[in-house]
Amino acid sequence: MTALYELATPLPEAERNARLYRGELIIFRGFDSVAQLTDQLRAHCTSHLGNDPTCAHQSMSSTEIEQAAEALRAAVRKDSDAALTWRQVLSAINTDLDETYGDGIVTRVQPPSSGVQGGRIEPLRAHRDTWGSNLPAQINWWAPIYDTTPERTLALFPGLFTRIVENDSAEWNFQDMVQAHRTKSTRSYPLLPTATNRPSWDDALVVSLLPGDLLCFSGAHLHASVPNTTSLTRLSFEARTVNRSDMAAGLGAPNVDGSAPFITSQIFRHLKNGQKLGEIARR
Repeated sequence: MTALYELATPLPEAERNARLYRGELIIFRGFDSVAQLTDQLRAHCTSHLGNDPTCAHQSMSSTEIEQAAEALRAAVRKDSDAALTWRQVLSAINTDLDETYGDGIVTRVQPPSSGVQGGRIEPLRAHRDTWGSNLPAQINWWAPIYDTTPERTLALFPGLFTRIVENDSAEWNFQDMVQAHRTKSTRSYPLLPTATNRPSWDDALVVSLLPGDLLCFSGAHLHASVPNTTSLTRLSFEARTVNRSDMAAGLGAPNVDGSAPFITSQIFRHLKNGQKLGEIARR
């Protein structure tokens, strides 16, 4: 069974990454910089979704929520103060920023499932991020902006970390996805490869965190959104990072079932100077 650790102190990055590549899950708890970032993101949420963003679905249509969620994502991505705080978060838990590349902070808005439809506000189906990126050294970070419950959070399937899961990564093309996104056709092209047979929820580890907590796990971990059956909208943020030295040394989680044709290292940029980790390349 995969170990889940809760830490209130920094962990040497080499040790942390090695543990994540083995499939361990780590929650960092009690770091002031995470709380500061959460406050900054809450300000963005209220600006776009009203004074109580967890109830936005009560006064907004699904189309309005989707538009507001897109505007929220764009505003957070442009927020240099939030980006600075994110770097401070990583430094506080002992990350070498000189070796770290990332894709920036991404906010997620998931209203209750009753009748709300939309490409980016629907629950994410089970997937490994590495099915799309082909980067074994990729690490995922996830945290709630407001309270979560087991019915409104993230789930991982740790028992499937090294087991083959049937998926559509061989047919998924990153360049086609980007083109579809540019032409606003994402409904007709999936944002990422997913499992073709949904795993049993009996195998899921539901991670219900408090604002200020920060979960990190390998991009190779199978994970999914828990379908929101509550009366509140879920708001969370996530990010992905890659350690350049680990990537160069061939370190990372095992690839047991990913078959996407491209390595998408160009989506990761150096956290300090913005340089790309690499260019898109065929496997």
